[in-house]
Amino acid sequence: MVINKKITRTMLENRSSYLGSLVLIIISCLLFTMMTQLSGNMASLTSAFEKDYVQDDAVFVTAGKLDNIRELESKFGARIEEGASFDYAATKDKTLRIFRQNTKVDLPAVIEGKNLSGGDIMVDPSFAKANGLKIGDGLRVFDRTFKISGFVSLPNFIYILKNETDIINDPQTFGIAVIGKDDFDRFDKGSSFYSIKFDPVSGAGGVNSASTNSASAANDNGSIGAREKQFRDYLKANGVLVSQWTDIGDNARVNYVKIKIEGIRGVSTSMPAAILLLTCILTGIVVWRMLQRESIIIGTLYAQGYRRKELRRHYLMYPLTIAAIGAITGTALGAFTLRPMLAVMVSYFNIPVGSITYSAGYIAASLLLPMFFLGISGAFVLQKVLRNTPIDLMKGVREKNRVNFIERKLKLDRFRFATKFRIREQLRSLSRLAFLLIGVVMATMLLLLGFTAKSSLDNLMNYGFKDTYKFQYEYVYRSLQEARTPAGAEKFSAASVTLKSNSDTSFEIVGIEPGAKYLLLKNKNGTALNPDQVIITRPLAEKLKAGPGDIIDVVGKTDSREYSVTVDSIAETFIGEFIFMPIEQLNKQIGLPVGSYMGLWSDTALAIPENQLYSARTVEDSVKDFNKSTEPIQTTVGVISFMSFIIGLIVIYVVTSLIIEENKGNISLMKVFGYRRKEVNSLILNSSSIMIVIGYIIGIPLILTTMSMFFKSLTESVKLTLPVVISYPYVIIGFIVIWLTYEISKAMSKRKVDRISMAEALKAGTE
Repeated sequence: MVINKKITRTMLENRSSYLGSLVLIIISCLLFTMMTQLSGNMASLTSAFEKDYVQDDAVFVTAGKLDNIRELESKFGARIEEGASFDYAATKDKTLRIFRQNTKVDLPAVIEGKNLSGGDIMVDPSFAKANGLKIGDGLRVFDRTFKISGFVSLPNFIYILKNETDIINDPQTFGIAVIGKDDFDRFDKGSSFYSIKFDPVSGAGGVNSASTNSASAANDNGSIGAREKQFRDYLKANGVLVSQWTDIGDNARVNYVKIKIEGIRGVSTSMPAAILLLTCILTGIVVWRMLQRESIIIGTLYAQGYRRKELRRHYLMYPLTIAAIGAITGTALGAFTLRPMLAVMVSYFNIPVGSITYSAGYIAASLLLPMFFLGISGAFVLQKVLRNTPIDLMKGVREKNRVNFIERKLKLDRFRFATKFRIREQLRSLSRLAFLLIGVVMATMLLLLGFTAKSSLDNLMNYGFKDTYKFQYEYVYRSLQEARTPAGAEKFSAASVTLKSNSDTSFEIVGIEPGAKYLLLKNKNGTALNPDQVIITRPLAEKLKAGPGDIIDVVGKTDSREYSVTVDSIAETFIGEFIFMPIEQLNKQIGLPVGSYMGLWSDTALAIPENQLYSARTVEDSVKDFNKSTEPIQTTVGVISFMSFIIGLIVIYVVTSLIIEENKGNISLMKVFGYRRKEVNSLILNSSSIMIVIGYIIGIPLILTTMSMFFKSLTESVKLTLPVVISYPYVIIGFIVIWLTYEISKAMSKRKVDRISMAEALKAGTE
């Protein structure tokens, strides 16, 4: 149509509004495409890695050596392999955990370089990059120098954490490496463990394995949990004590990856959807204002013979053009950024990368959804105008600035003119007001997202970990100990259990000495609890809906023993999901000898042979590593803050532009009446100030609620509980950023106010 020639001219005349919509659509489609493709590729890469390199179903430690591995493999339809590792302190602050090369379970994947031969070592790429190591370099381990033959990844060590209780990895201070069996055995160091992988069940007839011919396998119901229980019961019946058992679902080094993927999937829909909603509102407002201005033109076109369908098609081109350009640009950018983002994720989670795939469905959705929703938004406002007759349109359709119920309730006559003017400017267009509020709230939530995460992590460490654990060293033995404890040390035991009513709910019961001084548990009043009673931590109490006097029925994971625990008190601590009780009471319930224990807490370092220990950690190193490992969050905070700044700037600038456009006549009259430039700017540009404050205040509880829901889902998956808090300094910094955005948008709008001449008032009078 001929009138379509005015589309480009109209958009250029009102480029700030249309450009704002375009940028928001680009951001929305970029995030949607990048995150959906990223989560899909991460899921497929992780799944292929776990399958191709035989990720274990469980890792366990026994008091003695298993001499009948082949018999156990045949009987239970599984692959079992004895693994071994030791920690090598390269420097005071750098530790390399060296594994013996496996051949059946948890096979090392060569990411780059070549596999091992005699005298070779493979290290994980993140540790190598952080410490300047390259393939071909020499790496000294104790008194031997190994040649780095390649970079490696292990399917049971995807997220490289030094301790299972850690949250964030730090490749500068900790990494993993693999050496050959002969090279490892020459060191005569470290500790051993067993990895087990059950073969898949082929049906009711038994297990699909060439090595499996036992009738017991035929009776297996296919559940990994049931087969693990059969396996543990068999070991127990044959006098083998399992001292540690970790299911793959409880391995933080694996399930953190799944949580990250699920988190990306959630954000990939929620955040782009919110931005797209904001864009629909913005575009609807812009089109509505344009139709009001051009109502006389529309009426004239009616009179010249243009049909309503043709006019609707013409004016729909405005939102659809913006949607098409934004969708194509954003989708292309999202697809382009997939590879570098995947590289970042792979450096974060150590997995081999095969081919990268693109989901045609998600790309199509990214291209079509903006056009669909903006088309609906444009059609809605078009219907309101085009239902008028040509005569009414030629008279000019204007939005009636009726006094709504909010304005009547406020009784503005009691205020001075400047205050009344600013309040009325906001209330006379509720759609514009809603758009401004939603935009500021969204920018606030994005801005405070990173601040809230960092505050919550800091709070967990400073007011959870340090306030609860008063020891400096923790040692966990590989087998049960009955010897007298060293002077100054406190003994403890721990039993991994599941709920009797729900085997998927697991936690730990920790036995501590009466009068324990290295563990401080407090109630909600801040009073120290007596360690001679049964105490449940707040996160576990909320998860189990348990309180003082309640009985919890549990089943031991290592021995399948059933027993009950009666809760006496709740500890207001978020260190994890635990039940604490006197150690002798726990020993009696799980059938351990009187005076036995599994670990020690101490203020000083103890001389314990490495081959006797399952794990060892110091509180000082944990705090130091935690503080250092949270430094990457600052980068995340910066990126998110920049995005929130852009969104806030667009929203506030567009709303300010609309206010100026609607008040051209008023601004001109003010200049005629002698108002100075500063006074005019104050009346027009400062009218949104109160809305900025209100939007920011609304955004704070919303982000806290959102993060609480996210952390709750995180707790259910990785046994990590984070109380959601945000520090007051971050609240102040966030407000300064939002207000700075507002001031910048005002500064950008001042030129528009200055360009309005006093002749505008005369033109309005003539019309």
